[in-house]
Amino acid sequence: MSEAPSPLRPIEEQALDEWRRLVAADAEQVTRLREHERERDHYRPTAARFRAGGALPALELPLLEVLIEPGETLLDIGAGGGRFAVPLARRAGRVIAIEPSEAMRANLEGSAAESGVTGIELHDRRWPDPAWSEAADVTLASHVLYDISEVGAFLDAMEQHSRRLCVVALGETARGAQLAALWEAVHGEQLATLPALRELLALLGARRRRYELRIVLSPPAEPADAEEAFELARRLLWLAVGSAKEARMRDLVREWYGRPDGRATLPAMRDFVGVVSWTPPA
Repeated sequence: MSEAPSPLRPIEEQALDEWRRLVAADAEQVTRLREHERERDHYRPTAARFRAGGALPALELPLLEVLIEPGETLLDIGAGGGRFAVPLARRAGRVIAIEPSEAMRANLEGSAAESGVTGIELHDRRWPDPAWSEAADVTLASHVLYDISEVGAFLDAMEQHSRRLCVVALGETARGAQLAALWEAVHGEQLATLPALRELLALLGARRRRYELRIVLSPPAEPADAEEAFELARRLLWLAVGSAKEARMRDLVREWYGRPDGRATLPAMRDFVGVVSWTPPA
């Protein structure tokens, strides 16, 4: 008789169902509470943060570099603004970057040109793509999986197109979790948190993958200009400029996170990031 699944030992379908539930709960909550419509290209306002050398630090880069052998082909799925694709192109012989956001692709191309990096092939596609046939030595998905509902199909395609290694980088927590208390105070309900690192590890365990986990600590939160803090909180809480909820958010940010010098220190996005790697099944 097979052992009954438990929360600590989920079977694969159980883990996939729970992942879908978390993604669906986030989508329902955002759709219901957001005060403005999504832009056609959701990442247009923030894409510059994700370029190589941009505002978002590439803390995981040293951990990723050691996983790629010199001269290998890297398939970077959801390459964003090139935060990893551009520096990793100096080690890999070839980087194939997949990125569906037009704004992100523009930043990747710009940062590659500024860095004098060549050898990056950029594709406007969404993953998984049934028409994609090319394999790479290493497939990478960095901070992509949080809101992917059909994560099983995503990972299957990574494994099918990887000759040697699959690599996923995820934070300890996903988008906006650091502002859960602010979300509840402004919206009047608990934040529906997306899956992140620990959910991925549970899923890989259910899929019986022999993975390795490497951790990099995030830097402590630093004070920022008050308007920058308001803008970040407004974006993460999906608020409209000038709304009653936005005014409430501003008051709370000043009260909870404000400093005597007029700046504000929002909670750090997360305490650590995990880089998970495994050999695809034969």
